[in-house]
Amino acid sequence: MSLTSLFERRLFLGVAVLALLGLAGAAVTITSRGASAGNDNPACATQDEADDADESASEEADTDSIEDECGPQDEAGDSTEGDADDVQDPQLTGSIRVDESQYTGLSETEESAALASLATITPEQAIAAAQAEVPGDSQKVELDNENGSLVYSVEIGGKDVKVDAGTGAVLHVELDGPED
Repeated sequence: MSLTSLFERRLFLGVAVLALLGLAGAAVTITSRGASAGNDNPACATQDEADDADESASEEADTDSIEDECGPQDEAGDSTEGDADDVQDPQLTGSIRVDESQYTGLSETEESAALASLATITPEQAIAAAQAEVPGDSQKVELDNENGSLVYSVEIGGKDVKVDAGTGAVLHVELDGPED
């Protein structure tokens, strides 16, 4: 065996090892990208990684994504299927927690009356707190259970001001939109 032949074999082996390391690095990148996206469907993530590895081995560009394999992903990276439609956005956390199961099936009027005994501030105090945040005349005030927190919703000048029914703190201000 000649020195040139030995050198060529070692060069070939070195290139092969580098290629394998490159594939392994791509797999780690793909895996960490999938993990950071928070995908909760391992079968979809595994299939996407396998497809990406095949594309990498054949020197093709990565033409698909986790969305191609698993469907749309929301901001946290979880599949948007099965999300609760009744979860308020933004999520408010008030000082008075409400057991929502006690009020299931009640009309808004009945629920508001039942919740009134839990509030530690009056509707007038809620209006004053809302007006300190958003100047104007109050058009409407309601006591609501917002995903387990007791809040007053005070409408002022096209804005809905959420006021904690326990502390009087303004939790959120949003443009008043059409009701669901």
